[in-house]
Formats: sequence, C-alpha cells, structure tokens
Amino acid sequence: MVDSIPDSADQDIEARGALWRAICVASENILNRFFGIRYIHSLRGLPMNKGALPEVPTWQLVEALSLLGVILRSDNATADVINLFGKSGPIEIKEDGTVYQFWAQQTLRGAESSLNGRPDLIVTSSLEQPNPKNAIRIIEAKCVRHLGTSTIRGEFGKAYDLRVATYFIWSFYSPSRKVIKGAKDLGIDIEILGFDTDRRGNIIENPESLIDYFADAQEKARREKRFAKSLNKAGQDAFGKFFGPSR
Repeated sequence: MVDSIPDSADQDIEARGALWRAICVASENILNRFFGIRYIHSLRGLPMNKGALPEVPTWQLVEALSLLGVILRSDNATADVINLFGKSGPIEIKEDGTVYQFWAQQTLRGAESSLNGRPDLIVTSSLEQPNPKNAIRIIEAKCVRHLGTSTIRGEFGKAYDLRVATYFIWSFYSPSRKVIKGAKDLGIDIEILGFDTDRRGNIIENPESLIDYFADAQEKARREKRFAKSLNKAGQDAFGKFFGPSR
C-alpha cells in the first residue's frame, strides 16, 4: 500500500492527471475506431486537451473513463456527440450482436419505491428513457475516503429497485475486505482504482494500462451478471424457507 496520499480524491493531482490523460487517449481511440461517433467534448463543449485538466470533481473523471471504457469494449457505437461531464445519451452500442442504449446522469424512478434515482451510467435495452423495465446495468463512481456498509446496503436497494442485471462500483480508495466481500455477496461488483496501492506508480505513468483496466473490469462484470444471479438465488432460498422444496 502507498504510505500517504491525499485524504480527498479531489486533491490528488497526480491521480486526477492520470485519469484525464487516459480519458484523452481513450477518446482518440474511439474517434479513430467508431466513425458513427462524430464528436467527444469536455467541459462546456470544449475540445479534448491533454494539457488542460478540467475543473470537475474526481468522480466525474472516473465516470467519464468508465463511459469510454464501455464504448471501447463494444462491437460498434453511434452518437452525434458524447458529453463527458454531464447528461448524455442515448449512445447506441452493440454488444455480442445486440443493440443497447447507453446513458449518463439520467433520472429514473424505481419499480417498487417510485423514488427517483440518478445513476452515473446506465445501459438500457431500448430507446425509451431509462426505467426499471429497460435498465440492464449500472455503473457508479465513488470517491469517498471510507466506503462503508451503509452505503453498500443503499446501493443494493437502488439496484433492486431498478431491476438491473449488473451493478458495478468504482472506488477511488480501497474499501475494507469486509465491505468488498459483503458487496459481492449481495451481487454488487466493486473494483478499486488502485491509486492507494503499490500499483499507483504504474497507473500514473501508463494511461493505456488504466484504460484497459477500466474496460476489462466492466466487461467482465457485464458478462457475469452477478446481481441478477444473486437475486435469483435469494428468491429460491426464500421460497424454500417458507414454502418448502419446489416440486
């Protein structure tokens, strides 16, 4: 582990710079690969510039790289404009031959609670505005110093309410092993960025490795559908507890 890093992710200049460089490289890769995407812009519509770190919270840098990582692992993608630091979508993506829609910072209402939620990133199965009927998976960025059990329980409630198959969280700081295990037992995927680990130097020096890490981790979670499997098992356990073995 790294001996000392800033207590606030917004004050970690090295980490923020590494995230921004990775975002710029990933954006270039996408524009060179996907001709259906015409333009990717930064804050206030400004063009991408590796030397000009935008004045946004660190969680928005994580969100932006997450968005680009999903697109990079897709078979194809189409969008006139991608707004990295605000409401965006729909971005059409194709995964395993199936077309989905990709959104950022969209508000939707839960299936059970009718409470509004605003996930960082959400993939849906249709062009309709995100809702529990078309929501497929969610990606969240957490940059708090201590990610605790109460937060994980809250995220579980959101995932259940929105009926997704995959619920993925990026954590800037390393949570305790207990929190990570508890989240995975609930079907929630947590990945650590690694800036507070021995990997910090390599991450900061190699933006390409950070891009691959984001894209690969999210793709693995997409395929595993851990949250949907967890809910299915919980439902079977509850049925067996109250009604006996199914016949």
